[in-house]
Amino acid sequence: MSTLSPRLAAIVDALPLGSGLRVLEIGGGPGAAARAAAGRIGDGHLLMIDRSAKSVALARRNAADEIAAGRMSVRQVAVEDFALLAGEAPFDLAFAVRVGALDGRHPKAGEAALLRIARALTSEGRLFVDGGDPLRELGLPPRPL
Repeated sequence: MSTLSPRLAAIVDALPLGSGLRVLEIGGGPGAAARAAAGRIGDGHLLMIDRSAKSVALARRNAADEIAAGRMSVRQVAVEDFALLAGEAPFDLAFAVRVGALDGRHPKAGEAALLRIARALTSEGRLFVDGGDPLRELGLPPRPL
């Protein structure tokens, strides 16, 4: 079990996590932050998504215990293509660290990503990204009715 870097630890510490929350991590890479966050949501659930098959495979291996316990799942999908599965409950909170579609590096993908995230969150859902101290909250477009 690897430990979090000081930067990732500060990000996870800054998230408003609580028991029972449904959390979406976007671009989770090998799953280090996802595993740490999953350990702070009690009987909640964390879904980590990443566009990279290699990252998803690493996260599944690294988070085998969390996945087996039902606290975490991993899905390969780009955020700009993400959608809830049929019958899947929306998420209370989403976060992303170094995701180009959300940090301004890829504005066109960012527009699509924000719409997809808004549709996947509850009406009170919040999105946090790195780049603040250590996080900043991004506003979301209006959620469709």
